[in-house]
Amino acid sequence: MGKVRRGGVVASTMVLLLLAASNWPAGGFAEVRADGSAAATTADSDYGKDRVQDLQPLIDRTPSGGTLTLERGRVYAGPATIDKPITLASAGQSTLTNPGDEPALVLKADGIVIRDLIIRDSGTDPKKPSVLVQSDRNRIEGIDLVTQGGGIYLREANDNELRNNRIQGAGAGKRSEAFSKRGNGIDLFGSSRNVIEGNTIIHVHDGIYVESSNETRVSGNTAIDSRYGFHFMFSGKPELVDNVGEGNVTGGMVMGVEGAVVEGNRFDKQTENVNSQGILLYDVHNSRIDRNRVEGNRVGVYIENSTGNSLADNEVSRNFIGMQMIGASGNAFKDSVFAANVIQAQATESDDNTLSGNYWDDFGGLDENGDGFSELRYEIDPFFLQATEDIDAFQIFFQSPGLPFLAEVFRTDTSKWLKDLKPRIEPPSWYEEPGGSEGRGTTLRLGLALLAASAMTIYRWGYRKS
Repeated sequence: MGKVRRGGVVASTMVLLLLAASNWPAGGFAEVRADGSAAATTADSDYGKDRVQDLQPLIDRTPSGGTLTLERGRVYAGPATIDKPITLASAGQSTLTNPGDEPALVLKADGIVIRDLIIRDSGTDPKKPSVLVQSDRNRIEGIDLVTQGGGIYLREANDNELRNNRIQGAGAGKRSEAFSKRGNGIDLFGSSRNVIEGNTIIHVHDGIYVESSNETRVSGNTAIDSRYGFHFMFSGKPELVDNVGEGNVTGGMVMGVEGAVVEGNRFDKQTENVNSQGILLYDVHNSRIDRNRVEGNRVGVYIENSTGNSLADNEVSRNFIGMQMIGASGNAFKDSVFAANVIQAQATESDDNTLSGNYWDDFGGLDENGDGFSELRYEIDPFFLQATEDIDAFQIFFQSPGLPFLAEVFRTDTSKWLKDLKPRIEPPSWYEEPGGSEGRGTTLRLGLALLAASAMTIYRWGYRKS
């Protein structure tokens, strides 16, 4: 039997260990690419998952272009800054904690990817974001964020993608909490061409806030229990498409904008405030508002100081006021459904608006030629809202027997009334009436329920602090 050269074995083993160590950052281990470079850094396997590890040293040791994969179930401590293009990913249930009032993560380099990370930010400053993006072409996806302040903020950051994240204010469930104590869920300022898609945002100040940020696309998101679910200000050509807003003060607020697209959204149950609306358009021009459903709000669609807009194929149903316009002119409303609203529509100081081909479920109509449209116009009498404008308590007289009589007594010049010149006899094919043939009889019942809720809000709680 030959002799074993123990010294050679030891020497060879030491060489292998030294070669491997050259690719291992101190305090961690790395996935190694085919060319021998470090591809992904994680924490030490013997560090102990019950201990919290600082994230910044791991980021510092990750090479540019590399991937830092955080250990499954491990807790890491922020704050941390990323100033090179790397991917920060979780192997599963990796959590970043941040007790201070600095952002948990700051992105300062272009081309960073943040993926599948849990962030628990317990700082107390509502103006502070948990994730601050100050660079371009980054991607943040799959983040589960609970914050005492704000969520993800972009500042002069262009061409970024924020997809499939969940952002929740830490006070969720405390509906009485003042909005001033909450930060925004996703907040953009001076940032253009960003895509915000598939995110869920709960109990924040504004769900998605976009200011001075052009060509922002916001699609497929859900905003619940906030002030404005979606809020655009002074931003050119924004797109608000296929989103859901529910239980906010206002579902979608678009202000100081030209060339907006508001399409395919659903805004339900915005009744929290006496000024709650499904969609609010203020100083909006030459924009398209199509295929939205606004249901069960205090005001379905509110339009003020806005011109040249096209509103088509919208469903406005079961609201206290279906549509309200103030100082709005040159807008076109067509092929929409107004059903089961307590008050279908009202306009003041609003001239030259065109209504045609809409369906009003409280209108009998007369179709002599069988084309599906009435030869009689649908006229919207503003008497009730004029009577209640200064004295809200008069709302209790809605549908009272004497109200139609009073409306006739005080009937004056109708030239400035809203009129649908060619109203539909039947709703369009895309509209599914709730309850089938029984749906048409729901206007009074649902209207009175909304009226009761509005009266309760006015006299017991007043308005929520913003």
